Amino acid sequence: MIERRDILIVDDDRQVREVLHQIFLGANYKCLLANDGQEGLEVFRASRPPLTVTDLKMPVMGGYELLQHVRQADPDAAVIVLTGAADVKTAIASLKLGAYDFIMKPVNVDELLIAAERAFERRQLLIERRQYHELLERRVVEATHDLEQAYRQLQDTYRTTLEALGSALDTRDVGTESHSRRVHGYALATAREYGVPEKEMTDLAHGVLLHDIGKIGIPDAILLKPGPLTPEEWQIMRRHPEIGKQLVEKIPFLRGALPIVYAHHEKWDGTGYPRGLKGEEIPLGARIFMVVDAFDAITFDRPYSKAQSFDAAKAEIKRCAGKHFDPAVVTAFFQVSEALLAEIRRKSVEP
Repeated sequence: MIERRDILIVDDDRQVREVLHQIFLGANYKCLLANDGQEGLEVFRASRPPLTVTDLKMPVMGGYELLQHVRQADPDAAVIVLTGAADVKTAIASLKLGAYDFIMKPVNVDELLIAAERAFERRQLLIERRQYHELLERRVVEATHDLEQAYRQLQDTYRTTLEALGSALDTRDVGTESHSRRVHGYALATAREYGVPEKEMTDLAHGVLLHDIGKIGIPDAILLKPGPLTPEEWQIMRRHPEIGKQLVEKIPFLRGALPIVYAHHEKWDGTGYPRGLKGEEIPLGARIFMVVDAFDAITFDRPYSKAQSFDAAKAEIKRCAGKHFDPAVVTAFFQVSEALLAEIRRKSVEP
């Protein structure tokens, strides 16, 4: 953009004003004139010239006050003040307010024109630098937005993949179709009632969806066996938390799921497996999972049991609080509304 070469000349001496007018006209500037600071301010507000050349001592409003008003109206405005020897201190003070330069009277034409050119150049450089910084800021904002969008898409892809994997695991275990989706919803709702921070919810969700990933390593003859398992078969089946741990710990973004994958068969009283952890030795995510997993197992048909009501499931969970389940987690689960539980159940069977 080509800078307008407009100059506002403010001086109460008509002869000085006219001399300045002719000097700048001869240098191809377009000039605006005012005979005191008040008139100069009105002209400036109407025309916004890039450069103002003003005397300091004038009636009505002096150049020092005019400078303050001009810089307030337009921080990019360039101002040169003209001063006599007696007003040098005031001229120097004007520099602190943003004046570009001061010129001693009587005015040297070459000095004045050089100062004007430099004032225009400095003003243009300041504007271009600010515009460049604004452009950089916009690009940073845009890049950040794009990065956040890409991150969200990546997170959505991870979540969708894990949900699909959870569903695939469910299909290997007879009677547990959509089990992971339901337990995922129940677990997050319970965790919020318990007061788990939102930043920890992702790891909890991953752990719930992948809790049975270790069953990939269990032979189908055992996993799909319609009747009771033999002691030897149970020993093999109980290896699935360890198998799951070995799978998950190799994937950096899933390591937060490890506590649930490895500990979801522990029990509050220490009678669970694989490590026999007791009480708060069991990771919180696993303690939450145990409660909601039991609720889902009781309220949905399985090959070995018929679905029972929500009330019957809650009664059984309450009975086992302090034995199998963390009593505080049971309390948090009971605070989840039945309407929300029913909604989670309904959504789990949608295509």
